Amino acid sequence: MPKYVINYSIGTVFCVPLKNGKYARGVVARSDGELGIFGYFFGPCLDSVPAALDESQLCIDEAVFAGIFSGMGLSNGEWQQLGTIKSFQRKEWPMPLLINTEDESDRVELVEYDEDTLEEKSVSVSTRSEVDIDAYPEDGLMGYKYVEDVLTMKLDPSFQSPDQTEADT
Repeated sequence: MPKYVINYSIGTVFCVPLKNGKYARGVVARSDGELGIFGYFFGPCLDSVPAALDESQLCIDEAVFAGIFSGMGLSNGEWQQLGTIKSFQRKEWPMPLLINTEDESDRVELVEYDEDTLEEKSVSVSTRSEVDIDAYPEDGLMGYKYVEDVLTMKLDPSFQSPDQTEADT
């Protein structure tokens, strides 16, 4: 199994290539020291990768997406790094509870992760009527290509991939 280089750290800002030819920005908020990352993603779509990091445009309250994902896109260079937030403070970039609503039942799991290892610490069970489902990022490890797909849909809902266009005709 090939060993991947961990060429990023907490506070690294990067660009994610979208399926529409544009880019979104992301921030590494936590890392397990291997290829697991918890991070936040931001719009709007950018036409190109910025020449320099502009930290002023990265406000956690304006994140469009967050979750645990593979660092493979960073490790292999497909997600270009812009730099590191100079005064990155973990408390300003918290790791929230994540939500699991995998089945159609009324059951909802709120999952807490260890902020250093990204290992599951605890799970509390509720019902859909007791929890604001939209207030939590989804639980689960996302592949980096999946993140590209989700960000494209969130930031450019009118985009149709070539596969969709062929299926529609």
